[in-house]
Amino acid sequence: MTEKKICPEKNQKDSQRKPRIPGMVWVFIGFVPWIVYWSLSGPGLDVAGMGGALVVALLLNGYRAYTHNYKILDLVTLGYFIVAFSATLLTGTDFFIVYGGALVYLVLAGAAWGSLIAGNPFTYDYAKEDWDRAFWTNPIFIETNRIITAVWGILFILSAILNFVKLSLDFPASLIVGVVLPLVGMGGGIAFSSWFPRYYPQRAAARQVGTEMSIPEGITGLRLVEFMPLAFNAEAAGGAQVTIQFHLSGDGGGAGYLEVNSGRCTFHPGEVDQPTLTIESPAEVWTAIARGELSGSEALLSGAYAATGDLSVLMRMDAMFGGDKG
Repeated sequence: MTEKKICPEKNQKDSQRKPRIPGMVWVFIGFVPWIVYWSLSGPGLDVAGMGGALVVALLLNGYRAYTHNYKILDLVTLGYFIVAFSATLLTGTDFFIVYGGALVYLVLAGAAWGSLIAGNPFTYDYAKEDWDRAFWTNPIFIETNRIITAVWGILFILSAILNFVKLSLDFPASLIVGVVLPLVGMGGGIAFSSWFPRYYPQRAAARQVGTEMSIPEGITGLRLVEFMPLAFNAEAAGGAQVTIQFHLSGDGGGAGYLEVNSGRCTFHPGEVDQPTLTIESPAEVWTAIARGELSGSEALLSGAYAATGDLSVLMRMDAMFGGDKG
């Protein structure tokens, strides 16, 4: 009976939800002009690489202008390739060809460290794509992006140094040092940028136990469950390895689950096979419980929501997601 009530509402809600491109995909898209340049300049087609990168950067920034959603990385990329392509084509200088490998990484390093100095780390622009506006001014959210941007800044500087070293090497050592190693670094940077936001915020929040790392107002239903990892207390969870499935009905409802494992808590949309605990509740009821506005035990006994599976996990949830309340 409950399933029949929940599933249609979930499907209706999903059908109304606009598809959203994840922030990490936008990070990759932001590097596409550079990938075009690196792909063509490697075989010696430097001018074609600059031109191709410029066209892609123009298209990307055109889209940004259309959506009024500008990104620091995109603007810096466009500026560099306008200067490099114009100077090379109009004056015939080979400066951007000879030193292009190092220059592109110096420009990217400048964008990373410059954005940090300006107080607006460039990865912050992309993280906003995945996080609710209510979190944008959260100190942990900002600190997370400062760290990620600093890592990118270090990778860019190392890649610039490698490309200066490349100038004194013969092929194939120059290819390995100036192309392969920097690209490996870029891949590592993307992997780190994807992993770190899942790891660091809850660790930082755990250090703030007792300072009320609360979820902002306006976050309700399944969206609230999505951000529960920010309030996760790894110490209270101990070595627990559990999955908590949520089926929330009504406005803001849907299906999603929390996975607690190795001192970490992550949210996943959809359903998991054989969850440790399953909670079925109207979205407004679970929102009130999560915010401490309604007693979870009283709501359970009154039938306001249902829980099946290992109920001992349910009893521990207040401690795992309630700071020092447990």
